[in-house]
Amino acid sequence: MWSPRNAKYLQPSVYSKRSTSYVDKDFQLKYTRYILTVAAFSILAFLIPAFYYSNQNYDIFFKLSDMLNPDLAHYIAKERLNFNVLFFITLVANMIFWFIFSKNMTAKIAGPAKILRNHIRLLSRGDFSLPPVRLRDDDEFKELVNTYNYLFTLMRVQNQRELEDLKRILPAVTNPIAKELVKNMMDERAMRLDPTSSSRSEELVASPDSRHAS
Repeated sequence: MWSPRNAKYLQPSVYSKRSTSYVDKDFQLKYTRYILTVAAFSILAFLIPAFYYSNQNYDIFFKLSDMLNPDLAHYIAKERLNFNVLFFITLVANMIFWFIFSKNMTAKIAGPAKILRNHIRLLSRGDFSLPPVRLRDDDEFKELVNTYNYLFTLMRVQNQRELEDLKRILPAVTNPIAKELVKNMMDERAMRLDPTSSSRSEELVASPDSRHAS
């Protein structure tokens, strides 16, 4: 049976301006850590051997040049320092890149999932006044959301048709108990389609505009 919406469930079914850079912080941080861990292992698996063998070669050339040409040894030592600095800058830049990339990718997954979850939560509480779910063009799950919107539209139209059928049935019902049940069913469907409406079934029947489903 339909029940009034609780304030804590009143979340938008479309994107709105966020106060943080995260769509779903817990979800995004969890999978960002996974991506960063995998990226770190793959980067270090390549860079550490390259770092080790390059420094070994620098050691060999430095020792030879130190005996033969001190000026050349000074140049090699400087080159070695530049190489090590470049190595750590590259490592940090890679980790920053993977953090930003994973944050953006998880947002494209978490955003639609959260919006769809909120929409389904409100729909499960009997609210058919919601607009269809709208996503940005570059978000994931577009096909899933389109399928859900189709199902949601069918359910809303079905409620509208049931309300229209009940309006036509009500004048022919003579049994007081049955008539009250029909009125309650009309009120329930009317509130599903418009939770802000407080009109009773008699007013719905009397209203000429109410006979046309939108």
